[in-house]
Amino acid sequence: MSVFLSMPVVLLTAYAAYTDIKRKQIDDWVSIVIVVYGFTINSILDRPKLIESLFYAFAIFISLYLIYLITNGSIGGGDVKLLTALTFYFADKIIILLFLASVIGLVYGLIKGIKEKTYLKTETIFAPSIFAATVLTIPLMKVIM
Repeated sequence: MSVFLSMPVVLLTAYAAYTDIKRKQIDDWVSIVIVVYGFTINSILDRPKLIESLFYAFAIFISLYLIYLITNGSIGGGDVKLLTALTFYFADKIIILLFLASVIGLVYGLIKGIKEKTYLKTETIFAPSIFAATVLTIPLMKVIM
């Protein structure tokens, strides 16, 4: 995928990060637009990738939803929907994005916990980490393909 084709996804995840920071909520329409965009792009450019996206979307949604249930909502429903939606654009590269977002979120949470002296009981928002991971994953898509 070109950087140009990735711009809508970057802008939408940036908006999701902004709203998560401001009101701890990610609008549903953001995830819907990403799904439609990813579905459309993959339908036009690469039909096998579309099938792959559906598989990964199912796997990511089930995994993250189970984490949501087990941890009593420590990962938000908006985060689950956003990451599932991003699967329709990134397909198998969603694993890289999820790993990067987790590492970024962990490092941020540890730094924030030490700074606020809340340590491992620190609450953070995840959408900014998802945004940063999205920006980092796009150039990796060309390298890893």
